[in-house]
Amino acid sequence: MHPTARAPAPYEDPVTHIDWDAVDRDCWWLPPDALSLAGVADFEALPIGARRRLSHCEYLHLLQTGLWLEALFVERLALLAYRADDLDRRAAYLAEMREEAGHSLMFVELIRRSGVPLRPARGIAVRGGHALGRSIPADSSLFWALVVAGEELPNRLNLRLRRGVENATLSAVVYRMAQIHIRDEAMHAAFARSQCEARTKRLAPWQRALASRALAPILRAFARHLHYPPAAIYESAGLAPAARWRDAARRNPERRALCDETLAPTLEFLRRIGWRV
Repeated sequence: MHPTARAPAPYEDPVTHIDWDAVDRDCWWLPPDALSLAGVADFEALPIGARRRLSHCEYLHLLQTGLWLEALFVERLALLAYRADDLDRRAAYLAEMREEAGHSLMFVELIRRSGVPLRPARGIAVRGGHALGRSIPADSSLFWALVVAGEELPNRLNLRLRRGVENATLSAVVYRMAQIHIRDEAMHAAFARSQCEARTKRLAPWQRALASRALAPILRAFARHLHYPPAAIYESAGLAPAARWRDAARRNPERRALCDETLAPTLEFLRRIGWRV
């Protein structure tokens, strides 16, 4: 993700690579087995239209989380571009901002066309992520550890779209969006890992232990935010009372297993390079 990691390629606006008139509400936007209520008996007994509606809202929750993360990263990039001491470095930062902005515009367009009213992302993960993302140095190991998680966890949920499931028709628009984002995020995540590892090696053991105490709870709070949508998402999907469905998702063993599966490779990487998470 670091702007100097690769030379800026010719830019292709992702918004222009999608047929927005083909947005289809009669398809799944997430595979049924990727929903927070997958396997919950009361949910599985609902009509297919109600279950598909939740897939729309949970995918929009994923996009809204992406908007939050990319806005925070672009904010840091803007400051780095301002402080850059040569034009080549500044151009590289600006090129990276353009790519992240393209993703965000893609997310905004689908959110707008969905017709689903969404509240701004809130919660401890959002507040904690903002506090850390804005306060820690952008060249620190802690910052890049957070970037690794921010890139990898949403991308693993996107990867489930490519797998799909039998007897579930996935939206072509959503599938195309996922393809574009997966391609770009793979490069971003790989470089974030390299930056995180290089900086972690420079830390003394006591520094690593102290930074781990800050990182570990934020990682888990972020994973919970991503996998367990707030009650407002269930309300938008027409599931009432929304708090009951939210609580059912939090108790859902299938969802817990997916959350653990999504987080595990990132934790394994961080532990391998010396983090206590």
